[in-house]
Amino acid sequence: MRFSFCLIAIAASSVLTGCYTYSAPVIPPQGYAFTNISAPLDTQVEGTRVGSRTGKAHSVAILGLFAFGDASVEAAAQEGDLSQVDHLDYEFLNILGVYQKFTTVATGS
Repeated sequence: MRFSFCLIAIAASSVLTGCYTYSAPVIPPQGYAFTNISAPLDTQVEGTRVGSRTGKAHSVAILGLFAFGDASVEAAAQEGDLSQVDHLDYEFLNILGVYQKFTTVATGS
């Protein structure tokens, strides 16, 4: 019985975190119940200008079963009408693993 409970707990934690893996240079602490963070997507910032315009593009996952959207740099640049991207950040929102949103934030000119 105890072993079954442990397996269920492990499975539940995997579902609640959405089983997502990505490789950003900085991954801030995240909570199981709620996460709302921003962090850089690039680490080569020496001499980088932070532009005055920003574009965002996002993708969404629901229950870890359905995922849709376009969080590409190209989509973010088009949304912000950027001809040159100088810096990239990301935002991540998780609500109980039921709703997750990943946003690419491009700044430039």
